[in-house]
Amino acid sequence: MEPSAQNIGALVEALASGKLGVRDHVLGCLERIERSDLNAFVAVHRERSLARADALDEERRAGRAPGPLFGLAMGIKDNFDEEGMVSAAGCRALRHRVPASDAEAVRRLREAGAVIVGRTAMHELADGVTSENSWTGPVHNPWRMGHHPGGSSGGSAAAVAAGLVPGALGTDTGGSVRIPASLCGVVGMKPSAGLIPTAGVVPLSPSLDHVGAIAGDVAGIGRLIEVLAGGQGAGLARAAGVPARAPRLGVITDLGFAPDGGVGALFDDACRKLRDAGQSLVEVRMEGFDKALPIMASIYGPEMARVHAALLHAAEGDVSRSLRADLERGRALAPEKHERARERAGALARALEAALDSVDALLLPTTPHPARPFGSPDPHSYLFYTCPFNLSGQPAISLPMGRVDGLPAGLQLAGRRGGDATLLGIAAAVERVLSVR
Repeated sequence: MEPSAQNIGALVEALASGKLGVRDHVLGCLERIERSDLNAFVAVHRERSLARADALDEERRAGRAPGPLFGLAMGIKDNFDEEGMVSAAGCRALRHRVPASDAEAVRRLREAGAVIVGRTAMHELADGVTSENSWTGPVHNPWRMGHHPGGSSGGSAAAVAAGLVPGALGTDTGGSVRIPASLCGVVGMKPSAGLIPTAGVVPLSPSLDHVGAIAGDVAGIGRLIEVLAGGQGAGLARAAGVPARAPRLGVITDLGFAPDGGVGALFDDACRKLRDAGQSLVEVRMEGFDKALPIMASIYGPEMARVHAALLHAAEGDVSRSLRADLERGRALAPEKHERARERAGALARALEAALDSVDALLLPTTPHPARPFGSPDPHSYLFYTCPFNLSGQPAISLPMGRVDGLPAGLQLAGRRGGDATLLGIAAAVERVLSVR
């Protein structure tokens, strides 16, 4: 049986009306998590979740107005602070870290009526794109066991794709929401930089870190991002439910790294379908796009090494060899190289914004290839098409565009910084044309 994501809109309506009890919904999610062998969760809050569900059911019976995510079961990535719960960011050295309060994003979810059922597995400290974690174990892709789901928010994407929970929180420093969304066949969005607070998130690279969300469709993403953005998010859910009419899309032609043949063929077919549906596609040249990955590495490496300097002194076994090596490289990078990288990032951001003067959104594959077996080489190539938009702070979203030998691949849209509502409307239009599930 193929994985199947849950529909957030239909669930919230059923929960708010009482057609579906919150306890029944939450219990169903908990039972699916317990039966799953994906290793998508590192902690499951069974008793806490059911108590919260019972309280929400009682509030509904008492006539209290439901919040926008009333009763919705959610997973949160292990790098979000959660009051009274171990919040280790997938790093054994942080296994005793128990915050006294929720991350701001988690607080907003609860305030909107969501039920946090557990913490999703991730790549250690978010420093990687496969979610193969030597401490908590690897996360399996729900489309093929033994293959990674992408990362670093791999547990969140796998959980949503498999229908364990309807939605999940993730973080995205170079593609860590969009990459696993692409590889698991769901929708993942990194909104504009600063739209969702990162307060209470274990940082990787503070200047590049974004909070994002994963859901089964664009409308579900709109509901989540609207809540997570607080007062700045008004209208995002509505925008995601109203497909834009005839958007003009810019296809980036000089990616610098060609996608696999299967992904390239899927992308070409998606472009043909969009043209046939009346959407305008034009070629856009983007000089320097292929230099984004080394620029990002020269920014996040020193930032990570500074924020997590104490981990260099952690006991052997508490930090993986790969993370320790990345911390050492970041610490050793010359300050002038870091500063030069920031200047180049600014130039790329200006070029990406300028490219949107003539189009409504940029269009490209999310990743150059689908999921690969555990232990495969060259995982950093997954970052090529996603990391530029962390450097620019522009909103970017990954949608399913089809499958290569049974494994999903995503299509990415990026818009103007601050233009999240416009991007969601365009994504809804593209989703309607492609109709991939």
